Amino acid sequence: MDNPNKIKESMLIEVSDEHLTLQLADGSQWNVAPGDLPTIVTWIPTATIRIRYVERNSPWPYELLNTENDVSVRAKRISPRTARAKKKREAR
Repeated sequence: MDNPNKIKESMLIEVSDEHLTLQLADGSQWNVAPGDLPTIVTWIPTATIRIRYVERNSPWPYELLNTENDVSVRAKRISPRTARAKKKREAR
């Protein structure tokens, strides 16, 4: 999804303010920029999220737009393996 002209949509499944992550219905998981925590805690599962690649050299190269309230956050995609490892480390 590194094509800057490609926009994808998926339904929001889960918001984890503890881990600053969003999980979408397409199976993708996203780490949200820390400054956007106050925004994501207000997002409700089932909202449609529009994903857009915006900046190659940024630590947060994607914009995730909640189409229900027209508010966006900056994020980076994380692999399921990375998310599982992070949760495992924090459980110790």
